[in-house]
Amino acid sequence: MRFGVFAIALTLGVTLGSSAFAADPKHVAQLKQVNSCEGCDLSGADLSGLILIRANLRNANLQGANLRNTSLLLSNLENANLENANFTAAYLYGSNLENTQLTSTDFTQAVLRSAKLQGADVCTATLAGADLTDADVDLDDCPLAPPPGATKPETPEEESLIKDTLPETP
Repeated sequence: MRFGVFAIALTLGVTLGSSAFAADPKHVAQLKQVNSCEGCDLSGADLSGLILIRANLRNANLQGANLRNTSLLLSNLENANLENANFTAAYLYGSNLENTQLTSTDFTQAVLRSAKLQGADVCTATLAGADLTDADVDLDDCPLAPPPGATKPETPEEESLIKDTLPETP
C-alpha cells in the first residue's frame, strides 16, 4: 500500500512539475522548420546548439528554455519572456532583445555584441563573462556587485588607498 501511494505521489509530482515549462511541440517544430515562431510557447524547450540566424521570436515565451550554445545572430526576440532561460555561450550578435523579461536569465559567456537591450531588465540577469561590446544597454541602474574574491576594506586607510587608485570620474 505504501508503495502505491508513493508511486501516485511521484507520478503527480513529475506530471505537475514538468507542466510548468511545457513547450508546444508544434511550435518547436515550426521554429526549426521556418526559423520563425512569433508569439509561440517554447517554454522549457531544449533549443541548445541550434543555428537560428535572423530568427523571429518576437513575443515568444521561452521561459526556462535551454538555448546553450545556440546561434541567434541578428534575431528578433523583442518582448519575449526569457525568464530562467539558459543562454550560456549563446551567440546573439546584433539581436533585438528590447523589452524582454530577463529575470534569472543566464547569459554567462554569451556574445551580445551590438545587441539591443533597451527596456530589458538586464539587472536581474547573469552576465558573467558576457560580451556586451557596442550593445545598446543601460547598466547604470544596476547595483554594483563586488568582483569575485573582493573583500571590504578593514580600515579607513585601506579604503583611502583604494579610492586613490580608482580613475577620476568627470
